[in-house]
Amino acid sequence: MLRILLAVFLLCMGCDPPLDTRSALIVQTMVDADRDLIASRPQLVADKYEKMASGLQPFLRGSAQLFYRDLSRYRDSQGSVLHGKGAEFVRLYGDIHLENLGATFDVEGPLFDVIDFDATTHGPFGWELRRAALSLSVALSVAAVSPQNRQEVIRQLGRSYVQEVLKKSQQDVLTADVIRAGFPTESRIVTELLQDGQKRNEQQEEITQYTEWKDGARRFVRNAEQQDLPSHWAAELPSMISEYRRNRHAGRGEDASFVIVDAIQRFGSGVASLPNLRFWVMVQGTRTGAAQQSPQGEWLLELKEERDPPFPTEWLGRGTLGTNAQRVFLGALELSASATSEADLGHVLYGGVSFQVRRVLRGRRDLDVARLAERIASGRYVQRDLLDLGWIIGKLLAAGHAKNGNARAIADVLTQQDLDGTAVIEALIAASVLDEQRLNQDLFLFQEAILRRGPLLGARIP
Repeated sequence: MLRILLAVFLLCMGCDPPLDTRSALIVQTMVDADRDLIASRPQLVADKYEKMASGLQPFLRGSAQLFYRDLSRYRDSQGSVLHGKGAEFVRLYGDIHLENLGATFDVEGPLFDVIDFDATTHGPFGWELRRAALSLSVALSVAAVSPQNRQEVIRQLGRSYVQEVLKKSQQDVLTADVIRAGFPTESRIVTELLQDGQKRNEQQEEITQYTEWKDGARRFVRNAEQQDLPSHWAAELPSMISEYRRNRHAGRGEDASFVIVDAIQRFGSGVASLPNLRFWVMVQGTRTGAAQQSPQGEWLLELKEERDPPFPTEWLGRGTLGTNAQRVFLGALELSASATSEADLGHVLYGGVSFQVRRVLRGRRDLDVARLAERIASGRYVQRDLLDLGWIIGKLLAAGHAKNGNARAIADVLTQQDLDGTAVIEALIAASVLDEQRLNQDLFLFQEAILRRGPLLGARIP
């Protein structure tokens, strides 16, 4: 009997090779987060893992839960995170990285802000500051910026964050500093991004790129990324749109503005959210605002499935209130730099799935890391431009934390060792170096795990 059991064990080992401790933790973290999706949408999860394995930036985007899990596990200097009374339950953006930042719009025109709030939640501000430093360092690493210059940009991020928090902590009424082209901080990278977004918005690229005029009507183009909406969802779509309008940011609106023309399921977008349901709906009706309607009055809405944030608030002794779409909706309203941006933002719970709803705009441009790397390599952007970018990101992050947290409590933590936060800034630089080294090692182990265990990391499909 013992020989039989040993033979079965060795056979299983051959099918599912054992992993070292760190690799096992990576696999367990990813599979635990995606287990229900592996059961229901295995190919999409395999596509997500393949995309994550393709490089450092996509791996960063897909592994936020691993980063935050590490911060909760380490008990040495690597796990040291800024915190303090009144500064431990701040509204966070959740996953600051360059491709979650970019151009968006309010009633006055384009502005620079966070454009993806999927991961927003509450937690210690220091978690997010450290994630932001790592994300900026990774983007510059992909762009082949030298380690010394990367650290200078991180130092600029830290200085900006500290100065902005200290300024906000002295204000009885916090003022909103909306970042537009040339104001309040000049940055060629941000200015050109906003100009590009404005141009695409004026040209209504979401209409020209994703739809076509065919047989006397406008319809979505059908291809590998845009496929017919499953019939059971199509039947429920009118009820879903009606439910969404009850909590739409700008109000219910006129019925004539929400006439459903066509709908598709969208595939291949995002990294962490790649397996999530995305439905695009073409509606027709009179529209006003920063982005006008097409000549026939069509405009596009996205219903995007929202799942749990990358780290559970239960670690902090609290759970998420409401649905994930409500969490994202409220976080976006609280953290957005302008009160009039995302007028069409809303949410709906239907069929047990939590959806964020918002306008599809090609003018909503992210800080694409590959594009940034090309422009750095060509000499179009130099170190001065990168320092300006670091300053703006630090300012944006600090303004959001101060607005929705206790700015004075955060300031007290930042100045515990010195009045200008120098110790905090230098510690942030050191942490970003260690975090990036770990991320590179984890990417290698993740790639190896896929090769050894298969596209689903060895997870079994029920």
